[in-house]
Amino acid sequence: MHVEADRTGPVPRYTGSPPTTPTEFCGAHVTALVRTLVDVAATEPAFVSVPMLDAALAARQVFPEMLLDELAAAPPNAVHRARVAIEMASSLSDSPAESIARVRFRQLGTPEPVQQHVFARLGVRRAVVDFWFPAQGVVVEVDGRAKYGNGAAVAEAHWDEKRREDFVRSFPEVRTVIRFSWADLMDPEVIRVALIRAGVPLR
Repeated sequence: MHVEADRTGPVPRYTGSPPTTPTEFCGAHVTALVRTLVDVAATEPAFVSVPMLDAALAARQVFPEMLLDELAAAPPNAVHRARVAIEMASSLSDSPAESIARVRFRQLGTPEPVQQHVFARLGVRRAVVDFWFPAQGVVVEVDGRAKYGNGAAVAEAHWDEKRREDFVRSFPEVRTVIRFSWADLMDPEVIRVALIRAGVPLR
């Protein structure tokens, strides 16, 4: 994938750093990481590009400024889609499923949720939730099978997750907790109905 751009003008501030330098992969010459991410953001839907951007930011492989510098050199017809994805990107997403959930929230026009919100009581325990809509008192958790392990560990993991959710629900500001599976994320209508029922306003 390669989006041609006019490279004239000032030299971007990160030129020459590893994320901006073309490299080799399995013996093949490939574009720099930053260039590849911007190309994907410019040509693919957000549910494809945002998980990639989030993962690179979370791993500190790139910085937002690197992406914006590269975007400045992109052709005009590619800039809008890429900018939307780059501005959505977040280093706080813990998984591709969380990234896709954020894309769905944006598509549906929800308020911007707080990511990785911490519920804690002094001297007791704490729980970090995937998304928190404070004005509506709604917690959203994104579940993936991998988090529960395999075999005998599954029952224990489910029990721990139930206790964790009970703890989150014990806070008076929490009205409800919604859980989405990977399959749910593939169907925006499922997300829309669940959010409406929970009282989260949509555009």
